[in-house]
Amino acid sequence: MQKRDLFSLCVFYAISPIHAGAGSSLAAVDLPIQRERHTNWPHVQASAVKGAMRAHYRDFAENTSLINYLFGSDEQDGWKEKENIPGAVSVSDAKLLAFPVRSSVAPFVWVTCPAVLARLNNDLSFAGMEGIAQEPPPVAEEEAFCLAGKFPEEVLLEDMVVTVKQTIPNPLPAAFPVLSKLDKFLRLSNDAFKYLVESCTEIQTQIKINSETGTAQDHALRYQELLPADSVLYSVVYYSRAVFDNTLQADTVRGHVEDVIKNFIQIGGDETLGRGICRITWLQGGVK
Repeated sequence: MQKRDLFSLCVFYAISPIHAGAGSSLAAVDLPIQRERHTNWPHVQASAVKGAMRAHYRDFAENTSLINYLFGSDEQDGWKEKENIPGAVSVSDAKLLAFPVRSSVAPFVWVTCPAVLARLNNDLSFAGMEGIAQEPPPVAEEEAFCLAGKFPEEVLLEDMVVTVKQTIPNPLPAAFPVLSKLDKFLRLSNDAFKYLVESCTEIQTQIKINSETGTAQDHALRYQELLPADSVLYSVVYYSRAVFDNTLQADTVRGHVEDVIKNFIQIGGDETLGRGICRITWLQGGVK
């Protein structure tokens, strides 16, 4: 068999809000979510994605003897060798693809922007997959193009009014089945998208009840930020055959991992509160 390394895209559709925490904050929100430094868009760091996959594999694989070879050596999973190994599965950050926004024409609509699509195109090319064929037409700050569904000429998104110019072909490849279910989908300008993902995430107030008095405990109030349910993210997953010394090829690794890690996965914190439940879809990429 020819030696080769393979790629896949793992697409996450948030069933419940996701809290991939960035730690403490000096701002009004005590527990913010992770954001990219240069764009300030929400994302989930690769370490959290890989950790969630490892935990899912540990819970659902019939035989976990390969877990250290797949995800890297870890004493918690019984690794006793002196030398550590990196593992055969490499995972990128989970990047935001479609963001749900409250709207005047439906309970909510999904939005994306040219910068998101350009980034996706680069990732698809890297993974050896079909990219976005045509450069999307430019869009002004207060305008939008319809990718799916029907919209009136003016649409209210949170506190922002956008003018829907026209319906254009959805530039996303047909291989994204989850996106075919987005029945209200708009492509906004980069600035409008940035405003919405910075200002329209979910903020929840949390308190702690004093068990003796039955009232809120002093100094226990905090605000937590969440990436809303129905958000769509994706991560590039790379399978390498190198760590197995040719005894297990990359296509076997991919088939095994994607057979175990499927349907639903939990990402981020607050698992006992039902946070971070995602439906996952695997899209197989090319060969490198």
